[in-house]
Amino acid sequence: MAGATEIDASWRNSHADGHYSSRMRTMAWILVLILLFGTGVIGITNGIRELGDSHSGLQLTVTIAVMLYGVFGVAAGIGLVRRRPWSVTLSIMWSIAVTYAATVASFAYSDPTFSHSGTITGTIAAALSTALIGAGIVWVARDATRARNLPRATGADHIPSP
Repeated sequence: MAGATEIDASWRNSHADGHYSSRMRTMAWILVLILLFGTGVIGITNGIRELGDSHSGLQLTVTIAVMLYGVFGVAAGIGLVRRRPWSVTLSIMWSIAVTYAATVASFAYSDPTFSHSGTITGTIAAALSTALIGAGIVWVARDATRARNLPRATGADHIPSP
């Protein structure tokens, strides 16, 4: 059985140069892509299907927000796959649309007058939870599109300039 110092040395070597940090970034990037594309496709299909079913102005704004986060999600996902800096802006727009849709839908479809005591609690919870998820997605998008985190050509792949 290996001694404690050997295990510590092995752990330090395996964590050198951010090996696990890089793997965690890749996993976060993949998770964000799944969320953006998943909510994007769902938002577009649900938004189109529910466009005529709105019974009030608030419900119509929720439907429009759902369509917007669908479009922003797919576009931000495409930009993030290509590691384009503009995907951060689209991720911010996606976050705003998702937060608006979740917050307003929590009362627009059930209690638009806030007559029940639980409505305000549900509205605040929806706003906070979706805003936190959106902030996490924007953070990952910013990290994935930074120049220092982009894939680089190795020395053998370098083509010298004339």
